[in-house]
Amino acid sequence: MEKEMMMRFSVEIVRSSIVKSPVPTKECTLKGSNIDLTVPAISPGHFFVYKRVQDKTYQEMASPIKKALSETLVLFYPVAGRFIISHNGEPEIDCNNQGVPFIEAESDAAIKDLDFSQPSLSVAKLTPTRHPLQGESPRCVPVLAVQVTRMKCGGIVVGCCFDHRIVDGISSYNFFKAWTEAAQGLSSSIITPCFERSLLNPRYPLNTGAIDKHYMALPFSALDRTDPPPPQIGRIYHLDALTLLQLQALANQSQGEPRVGKPITKMEAVSSYIWKLFARAQALTSSEPTRIGIPIDGRAYLNLPPSYFGNVIAIPFKESYAEHILQQPLSKIAKIVRNVITGSANSEYFMSFVDWVEEKRPAAMLARVYAEEGSAVVVSSGVRIPLYQFDFGCGKPTFSSVYFPWGGTAGYVMLQASPLGDGNMVVYMHMAEKDLDAIETDPEFLFVRVSRMNFW
Repeated sequence: MEKEMMMRFSVEIVRSSIVKSPVPTKECTLKGSNIDLTVPAISPGHFFVYKRVQDKTYQEMASPIKKALSETLVLFYPVAGRFIISHNGEPEIDCNNQGVPFIEAESDAAIKDLDFSQPSLSVAKLTPTRHPLQGESPRCVPVLAVQVTRMKCGGIVVGCCFDHRIVDGISSYNFFKAWTEAAQGLSSSIITPCFERSLLNPRYPLNTGAIDKHYMALPFSALDRTDPPPPQIGRIYHLDALTLLQLQALANQSQGEPRVGKPITKMEAVSSYIWKLFARAQALTSSEPTRIGIPIDGRAYLNLPPSYFGNVIAIPFKESYAEHILQQPLSKIAKIVRNVITGSANSEYFMSFVDWVEEKRPAAMLARVYAEEGSAVVVSSGVRIPLYQFDFGCGKPTFSSVYFPWGGTAGYVMLQASPLGDGNMVVYMHMAEKDLDAIETDPEFLFVRVSRMNFW
């Protein structure tokens, strides 16, 4: 019954427009960096939920968002361009200020009536899709699309959809921060974004190291799947701070061995816990392999400025037999996760990564943890991104998370800050529905669906 009610709520588009920079911007072609070329063609969605502001109408809430977007495109001019695939199959942006699609919509549901723990049913209607616009070349796709939906209760949901091949988590954070500051009438605290792709030029002679262990090159024709992968859905959970500390304590138990090195972090502990739940949910035999991938930001290792706009993410992974993951204590699994990170969080790894892409071009390049068949989950951390500072002039968001549908077979997990702060965490999980159902019925499952939290 709950699912039926969720599917019945409607969202009607009231107005569609194109938001452009108010002043002429640089016209150029921005090619993808070597690391951009390894990102699959997916469009992660971000959404921000705002309660009704008593003394403001919908237009008084939405208009500053639209105006501020226009102002933000002055600095972030490639976002107003069009994403295209060049003649050699590689992505690039035509920076031409053609603008960002901006949709104004209204829903017959109140915020409290929506189940944000099931974004595939709720957020999917509140987040726009990116597609070629009428009157424009079918080869060109907007880099960003925005939808502002007025809810029945007077609150709004701001949904955004970026092309992942040009934006990673840090880049989107810098954009949202500049945008929300403009909406509040503040001067931007963001240093002018850096689009200089030469900062990621390869070395000569090339030295690709052991990147082949983590990435693979394919003919572009291999990306055209003849059989669609099993459908996946998203669910969003809450992990309270006390439980997280207990997981971290379990991950740091010495098991009679002397402790070596720094303690296991909260991120490493919860990633290990999720990997074990995931492997058990898939009912793997003891000899079947299972993998975990951990995205790592390379800005510090490549001496890039924090304002660098683009992808600087590598996704190393580790494979283990299911019996090792299912039978070992959390502390043993956490050591495997720790090794995934420490083995790649260095300058040589990222410079080798850039060199490896140069050696394989032109080709389609993907992280093996995504591309190869079998049990695999990727756990990404965005807990340090201060989502609840993103105030569009109508207060801080009541809730915020991601909606990350994609056509892969690996599970995807994003760890984020909770609106409660104080070490609480939001966990977005995207994988096969049967795996999520099995995880929720696991006796060791510790998360709570966000629909049970009193955020709204």
